[in-house]
Amino acid sequence: MRNTRWIYKNIPNLLSNLNIDRDILNLLYNRDIRDEEKIYKFINTSLDNIHSPLLLKDMDIAIERILQAKKNKEEVWIYGDYDVDGITSTSLCYLALSEIGITPRYYIPLRDEGYGLNKEAMDYIKSQGGKVIITVDCGISAHPEIEYANSLGLEIIVTDHHEINNGNPPAYAVINPKREDNQFPFKYMAGVGTAFMLIYALFDRLEKKEELYKYLDIVAIGTVADIVPLLEENRIFTKFGMEQLNKSHWLGISMLIKKIFEDYKTKKFNTYDIGFIIAPIFNAAGRLEDAKRAVELFIEKDHRVCSEIINELLNNNAERKEIQEMILERALFKIENEKLFEDSVLVVAEEGFHHGVIGIVASKILDRYYKPTIIMEIKPDEGIATASCRSIEGFNMIEALNTMKELFVKYGGHAGAAGFSINIENIDEFSKRINEYAKENIPESSLIKPVKLDITIPAYKISYDFIDKISLLEPFGFGNPSPLFALNNCEISGVRPIGKEKNHTMFNVRKDNLEIRNCVWFSSDDVFNEIASISHADIAFKLKLETFKDRYMYKMYVEDMQLPRKEENIYERYNSLYNTVFPIETVIYTRKKLENSDLKLVYHGYEVDVTLNRNYLTTLDNQTAYLLLEMRKNYGYNFKVSIKDIILKEENYNVHLVIDRDYEFVSYSLKQGELFRDIKNFLLGDFNYNSVQKNILISVFKEKKNTLAIIEKGRGINTVIQTIGLYYKSLEEKVLLITDEVPSKKTLSCVDIADDFQEGYSFYIVGKKIDFSILKNKKSLIFSSENIEVEGFSKIEDSYTIPENIIFMEEGLISKKNIFSNILPITTRKNILASLNKYSVLYCSKDILLYL
Repeated sequence: MRNTRWIYKNIPNLLSNLNIDRDILNLLYNRDIRDEEKIYKFINTSLDNIHSPLLLKDMDIAIERILQAKKNKEEVWIYGDYDVDGITSTSLCYLALSEIGITPRYYIPLRDEGYGLNKEAMDYIKSQGGKVIITVDCGISAHPEIEYANSLGLEIIVTDHHEINNGNPPAYAVINPKREDNQFPFKYMAGVGTAFMLIYALFDRLEKKEELYKYLDIVAIGTVADIVPLLEENRIFTKFGMEQLNKSHWLGISMLIKKIFEDYKTKKFNTYDIGFIIAPIFNAAGRLEDAKRAVELFIEKDHRVCSEIINELLNNNAERKEIQEMILERALFKIENEKLFEDSVLVVAEEGFHHGVIGIVASKILDRYYKPTIIMEIKPDEGIATASCRSIEGFNMIEALNTMKELFVKYGGHAGAAGFSINIENIDEFSKRINEYAKENIPESSLIKPVKLDITIPAYKISYDFIDKISLLEPFGFGNPSPLFALNNCEISGVRPIGKEKNHTMFNVRKDNLEIRNCVWFSSDDVFNEIASISHADIAFKLKLETFKDRYMYKMYVEDMQLPRKEENIYERYNSLYNTVFPIETVIYTRKKLENSDLKLVYHGYEVDVTLNRNYLTTLDNQTAYLLLEMRKNYGYNFKVSIKDIILKEENYNVHLVIDRDYEFVSYSLKQGELFRDIKNFLLGDFNYNSVQKNILISVFKEKKNTLAIIEKGRGINTVIQTIGLYYKSLEEKVLLITDEVPSKKTLSCVDIADDFQEGYSFYIVGKKIDFSILKNKKSLIFSSENIEVEGFSKIEDSYTIPENIIFMEEGLISKKNIFSNILPITTRKNILASLNKYSVLYCSKDILLYL
């Protein structure tokens, strides 16, 4: 297998009052989203969560100047960049300024002009009558160019997002989320996001805010393409922008989407669609031709012209792909032929490499060899080579270049990516020195590619419900990566090569008698023979929900495989099973038009059927059936099913089902003793009430006393509450629970709840401090963990003995062998309790207190 190291993230035992799957909580924890307010805000993303643009320094100055230019009919220019961020920023500002009555012009330099402002462009804009220039995605480091523009009488409003290394330039206004004097809380917007905040402020000032959000599809394209973290504002822009792509307000985008996506009407767009399909089309214009052509598509209103531009851009992108593949093949041939892969840093320099794509090629080679990679285009006519550098974790590329800066004509960048120009005669010296530096500064462990796993999941979680819940965390991208899961010790079968070049691998995976078919590992031809020779493996993968003939398919996209290394831990499986959060959802398929939702679940063997009016309708998918059957067997749970939605497709009806715990208690007993037996069996199954529970229930029912119970948390007061509630409910009477805590759904099915006394109930249960005198003539139970006295109430104090062989643990419990916890199946718990004194040591959660 490949030379990789798997890193399992340390997952704490998370608890939350939010009804959220624990594995989803773990994914959020890995993204540093940990308190309930942040979790709620992240999952319930809203446009209202965008912070005020006026929290950005100089925003008020900038909008006043733009409105002055509008009033005085001054010529406003937008100065952008030739990448997708610059293209979308320019297009956004052009369209928005046009909407508010300004007729702007724009300037984007050719790639040969270099990045950012240049004096020749300032001269040109001045000669064209320009007065105000709004920079987008550039300008923060253009101190001399802005000083020159000032000397020409041009006024510059900078909107940029790059690092501020030399202070703010001498512009009229400088808007940058990285300014330290901002009150705006998020620093990492793209250039297009920063430009959008300018437009936001303008539209808000002109009372046109409701017309603002139609620009978000443009913002989403630029944000994803610029690989900024998809958190906070970036996540909002991207999430709502992608939702607009198949109904874009802009003709050019709309026509392009229809051209490249056959299912554009129903498609749910994701960041892959933008980053790897849409954005490269615009990027190709700036890499090979003139980026202004891409801007024209965004702003054009003529169908014929849009069609011409789209064809031109698609041809450019096809040419870019061909050039990129040619350069990649030549670079790989040189690396293999000259055994450059033995070097610490891969340096490939040749004539004919196109500077517009060498960065992409460097990234692809790094992915293959996992070594810092530098690709150079040699330009013999100019006597120089231009380079693109990509690095791995643990090797700071810019620090390496800093140690030999005398070799370069110019250079720049950061830890992971950099670029430079170098005289041709210095290339060999550079290659020698960068490798010597790397040998001294790259630890051996850093040359082993890390595979960072979010969580290990059981096979039954590869389901509609879990993948649907994962979608709450979208959009995924840089800063919020698509979750990477592990499924350990799986059976592998049906291994076969696929793809035009047979360079991908497809196989089936089986675990816990559940099979996931047609799993795909892209670009895995280098390890195909090893995959075909093994029967079991640990798999690192991403999950995706796809459709085929209007049915959902659960797909595993493999990132890496290794021979089984992690020992199976049955307790981890029980922990995941026991902590399943209900309700869950699944989808069934039928050609019957359902008239009502009187559905029932019928269990038999390894399957769960869905019946309608006692007639068979269909069978649940294997993953959902496995989960329900295991929970019935291990924990005695019952379930109910209802219809959430029915969607008519061409092939069938997609019936979205909600499956929840069923807490309905039914007893036909007429005698009180038999009724209590039924209640006990419903609540506890084969277990019995513990001593304090029995004493409380005897006091309440047999002795008919108002009772005060001094009982600590974990000793089963909830079961007492449920018993009393079900008893009175069977008599068609009601019980009120007075508490500040949020009860379980099971308790809520038995009693009503309030935070203070209310008249009209047959029995009162009180778990907080109130005026107890109002209970004087009411049937009631007070419970408290503190030792209190209440006049007129019979007091019961709990007492129990903890066996000496019990050791209490919470964290790390499932790593032990002899454990007791409610995560264990009923039969296992019964067997442990029956032979408690036979254990020399028993590691327990607080659950054991319930049974003492």
